Amino acid sequence: MGPYILADAKPVDSGGVEGTKKAFFAAVDRGLYNAADHAFLWLWDNMPHAEALDLLLTVAIPKNTLDDHYFIFPMFTWRALDWLGREHTPFLMRPAVRYVSRFPTPPVLNHIEPLLDEFELLKRPLGFHTSPEETPAIGLLGEAITECDNYQEIPRMLAKALAEGLSLQGTGEALSIGAAGLFMRSLTGNPMDVHLHTGANLRRYLLKLEGVSLRNKLLALLTWHTGPEVRSTQNRMEPPPQPNREAVAALPVRTQAALLDALEESIYTQPPTDWSKVTNLGQMRAVPEVKNTVNLAQQYADLGYDPDALISRLATIVVHDNFTEMHAFKHHQATFEEFHATRLPWRWRHLVSAAQASAISYGKNMEVYEEAVELLHA
Repeated sequence: MGPYILADAKPVDSGGVEGTKKAFFAAVDRGLYNAADHAFLWLWDNMPHAEALDLLLTVAIPKNTLDDHYFIFPMFTWRALDWLGREHTPFLMRPAVRYVSRFPTPPVLNHIEPLLDEFELLKRPLGFHTSPEETPAIGLLGEAITECDNYQEIPRMLAKALAEGLSLQGTGEALSIGAAGLFMRSLTGNPMDVHLHTGANLRRYLLKLEGVSLRNKLLALLTWHTGPEVRSTQNRMEPPPQPNREAVAALPVRTQAALLDALEESIYTQPPTDWSKVTNLGQMRAVPEVKNTVNLAQQYADLGYDPDALISRLATIVVHDNFTEMHAFKHHQATFEEFHATRLPWRWRHLVSAAQASAISYGKNMEVYEEAVELLHA
């Protein structure tokens, strides 16, 4: 993408809002990210920011099928601006615009877009807000996704639920429940494979944004499974339900403090990775010892212990990581948010997933943390 310091760029007006939109799409068609950058700098100043984001998502969402980050990068940047301030949008969104608009061009969503017409999702009135009355339907859909062995079936499940009256919020929550269930079934040992959670989390955030078209909100939901890092977990799955209830029941009962210590110890004593045998990071499988951590986390949930204490303990472990380029941090934040945004009895599966991810990522590379600790104690 070029130097670490972005070259200076000026807004370019190609004939008002509509003309500059066309110029942006023409740049995308040719992979001219510099031209797309110039166009978007003008658009940020001349149309509502949410509508400009919607324009960018028109390219980013289909490209999710090529790489999860085409959707995740602009959406995480947009979320950061909630905290940093919208006045920084034109500058901080520049890298995301350039990334999204580079080659290859966005593919056609042949197996997903037709669902919008088949279920008349753009014609029928769709409810937005969920309610306690939706709990049974949300649970059924979440469990159906959890038990799904062919991810290509998931878009139809979501579209059908929406057509039958489930709200957008309820559908997003069910997707989140299913994502956590699939993550716990996954045998992945690649600490980068966190986008089942981060992808669902960002899609639920997107649903709440005013100014983003219903079409893009629906397509974002229906393409959750398409990113390579999500899709790849389909080939490394255990049968449901996970964790194994018998293994959890066989654990000795501990106090909350003792159980937190045991869980932490199970992560710190994970077998080291023999990198001489790793030829493809994306195909790594978790060592069996990860299940020890998962079972302890499930026992913690079953005993109804304090979730905040578990979240805090896992956070002290996650901050060791610098191997995953912040994927471990993003996953922990996503599971924290999804825990609080998901109703009982399914919310705890997010924290069990957080423990599983911590066991997978811990110890891969911690040089930055170790150097920081030395400096703090110097």
